[in-house]
Amino acid sequence: MITEQKWPSPSKISVLIVDDSLVFRKFLGDIFDDCEDVAVVGEAQNGIEALDMILKTKPDVILLDMEMPLMDGMTALQHLMIHRPTPTVMFSSLTERGTARCFDTMKNGAIDFVCKDFIFQKNNVVTYKNLLIDKVRRAAQVKIKAKEPVVTATSVANCAPDTARRVVFCEECGNRQGVVVTKNQPLQPVLCSQCGDSIDLSLSAQSQYRRSTFISVLGGGEGCFSNLLQIVPQLGAEMGGAVLAVVHQSVEHVNAFAEYLDAISPMKVIRAREGVNIEGGNCYIASGSDYMSIKPYSAQLTLQKVAKGSLKGGPLDILLASVSTIFKKRAAGIILSGDENDGARGISILMKNEGSQAILHEEECYYKNMGRQITTNCNITRTYALDSIVDTIRQKHFQAKHDSSAG
Repeated sequence: MITEQKWPSPSKISVLIVDDSLVFRKFLGDIFDDCEDVAVVGEAQNGIEALDMILKTKPDVILLDMEMPLMDGMTALQHLMIHRPTPTVMFSSLTERGTARCFDTMKNGAIDFVCKDFIFQKNNVVTYKNLLIDKVRRAAQVKIKAKEPVVTATSVANCAPDTARRVVFCEECGNRQGVVVTKNQPLQPVLCSQCGDSIDLSLSAQSQYRRSTFISVLGGGEGCFSNLLQIVPQLGAEMGGAVLAVVHQSVEHVNAFAEYLDAISPMKVIRAREGVNIEGGNCYIASGSDYMSIKPYSAQLTLQKVAKGSLKGGPLDILLASVSTIFKKRAAGIILSGDENDGARGISILMKNEGSQAILHEEECYYKNMGRQITTNCNITRTYALDSIVDTIRQKHFQAKHDSSAG
């Protein structure tokens, strides 16, 4: 049953609650009853009702359950992101945070994910209330862009066993397209859908682009899983160089995220660990508890652990400093959503070494403190949209690869 409430004042954040459980809808509604700047403008019990309510109430934020009859939350989210992109926090009683289904929702446009079990495990209801209100306030400040439904890791796992989906890039024009290949069959070249150039599928990206001509270091915390899911799958091994990311999240979630990202990305995604060699064409994911630098070792670039406190700065600072010291102009630092005080010193060293930097627009950051403190401390006046960051990374890598070949 659709429940529509009175319109909030213009200064209030309007919220739509979508869940098939009346008890849970009431539980969430009660949380916002005493909140002066948040108002529930409606309720729906399935995805079909939700899409109708969204058009009527035009909410600032949507709280959307995953498991519902008639139309589930994932399907509703995909429709929503096509027709009326809105900051959405997903809920589920069957899915844990940090799992493939959780990352699937973020890949399809959700800004955050909350496990319902987490709610009822909390003894302090006030703590959870404040946490959820904070999530809604932050979500309301994020600009969401329209996006088409994507192939998820869970759907890839369910493909026919004799076929596999690959994402390939045209080296001539950089166009990205998906192809389906049959296992144990010769790989035939395909034509680029944009420029018509032939793409040889038999070439191994990992063996062809191992030289690190350029390194991009990405850093973030809460909210950056969503950012990385929009960035890394658009990058290909053929652009040359390597991508390193420092994510201030739990080790368990970073481990699961690296595995998920590898399943949906054309680049090989590797969990960063001590002793791992950095090779072009790969993406390496480190957690905020990993204090690492890169050092030349026997003609290789190798990740080495650094004792916490032995060097100034956080893990992102240390990695940025080591990369920019070696690569100079052929290094870039990318700052995404996050709340940690990390990265300012590393970006400062990067800029002194004439490397490139790109800070994500505040309006596209779920958590804004990391970007704010870096732009302030490093006197940076320009920030970038997410799409521009993808283009910037690819352009820098392709240019370095071209310059290296020409030299």
